[in-house]
Amino acid sequence: MKRNKLPKLKSDPPEKPISDKVAFLVEKTDLNLTSAQIIKLSKAIQANWVQGYYDLIEVDKNISGVGLHNVHRPVGNNEMSGNYRIEFRPQFRPIQYVYQKLSYDNLEWTARDIVSNSCLHVEYAIKLRFNIPENINESLGQLLFSEKRRQNVEGELNSNLLLVLKELNRFVYREAKHTIEHTKLDSHNFSPADAIGVYLVCRWIGVKLLEPIGIFDRWMRS
Repeated sequence: MKRNKLPKLKSDPPEKPISDKVAFLVEKTDLNLTSAQIIKLSKAIQANWVQGYYDLIEVDKNISGVGLHNVHRPVGNNEMSGNYRIEFRPQFRPIQYVYQKLSYDNLEWTARDIVSNSCLHVEYAIKLRFNIPENINESLGQLLFSEKRRQNVEGELNSNLLLVLKELNRFVYREAKHTIEHTKLDSHNFSPADAIGVYLVCRWIGVKLLEPIGIFDRWMRS
């Protein structure tokens, strides 16, 4: 029996193509990207997923570290598997979740999940950097700025990186995980450009956290 598709949900974009909070975070990195470039990337992915995705990959490569450009390896039958060693799954599996959400045909509806998983990469990078057990269930803010960790964290991370982490947690990660309330019934909290911008910011943060402890010399499985 042939099934008809379910009706689509009404979908209204946010008022701005990229939010001020995400634009601020991008500006605080050394990615050398403008808001206009990120909006262009998101539109390219929406218009032609394959070409747009490869445009994003070129940007991703410039960040170095582990990202969409190298987190997978082909395993046959047009499938890919994680390219990382199993002990680094918590840090790099979220990037594969980003890939999966990017591959869906409606970036407006997957933007929130892309934001959340990008931030999850940062959360577990922080746990690895500061030897925090993975099963510790604390917010990003608590992981960084609790009384028992603040001195150690502030001693190792520069002031700009700390600012980006603080604002990411305050205005992005917390909202992606917990905020459903909105003044408009059918609008989204995050735009496609927000999702791409947050992914790239989180990739930059991940490199800043993990490169000093040599993870990128030993992350790849044989």
